[in-house]
Amino acid sequence: MLIHPTPETPDDTPTENIRFPSRIRNALAEIGLKTVGEIRESSDGALRSIQNLGHGSVAYLRQVLGTQKEPGSTNGDALMAEPRVDFNTAEPR
Repeated sequence: MLIHPTPETPDDTPTENIRFPSRIRNALAEIGLKTVGEIRESSDGALRSIQNLGHGSVAYLRQVLGTQKEPGSTNGDALMAEPRVDFNTAEPR
């Protein structure tokens, strides 16, 4: 059974258990992001670099997962400046 994403969803929740739109679910699976925490730790720029994830998809993920932005941020990146996932190998660092 899929669960709806919320800010309270634990970081170790597998993305395959979350009710994401098909485009987002497929894009995350394709590059190997396996947990909610990996999504939260990835920068907006890293997420936008994934095929089929644009500004709207990233904004959706940030909204439903409750990811906080750095106060005063103007470039739209999340708190982490560098992605915590190497998208070339899809392996967590």
